[in-house]
Amino acid sequence: MCIPDRGTGPCLGAVLASAARFAPAQNDTDKKEWIQLFNGRDLQGWDIKLAKYPLNDNFGDTFRVENGVLKAAYDKYPKFENQFGHIFYREKFSHYIVAAEYRFTGAQTPGAPDWAVRNSGIMVHSQSARSMQKDQDFPISIEVQLLGGLGKGPRTTANLCTPGPTSSREES
Repeated sequence: MCIPDRGTGPCLGAVLASAARFAPAQNDTDKKEWIQLFNGRDLQGWDIKLAKYPLNDNFGDTFRVENGVLKAAYDKYPKFENQFGHIFYREKFSHYIVAAEYRFTGAQTPGAPDWAVRNSGIMVHSQSARSMQKDQDFPISIEVQLLGGLGKGPRTTANLCTPGPTSSREES
């Protein structure tokens, strides 16, 4: 799982509350054990992957913790040049539920693509950060896309976005 920030502005505040892991070894899919992924203090347990940078090179302090909030921000970049960033929780999960709180603040990062305005997400069923190429923009994954309002009409959120794989749906 990772949280990308596609140049959405100075801050995508994300507090990853927890993930519920089910107990498949005990064959009890109703048993839920909530695990706090984000400790509110630091990025311990997370891998950072920015396009054009090696694993865990957190260029420009892109991912940081401020006042107990996990933030993704490009405010320390001299210029945004498609350095899309993702943060991955190192532990693998399967058969899980993710609960998160998020919000967008600030203006669009100068130089970021128009489609990236208040656009982020939670990647699930993702390739690992370690397996990404240095210049790879996005992990191969299924993304629960999170879109912030633009102040002019409704905007859907929690959309399916598939950077890498193709998704199709047949109408019956």
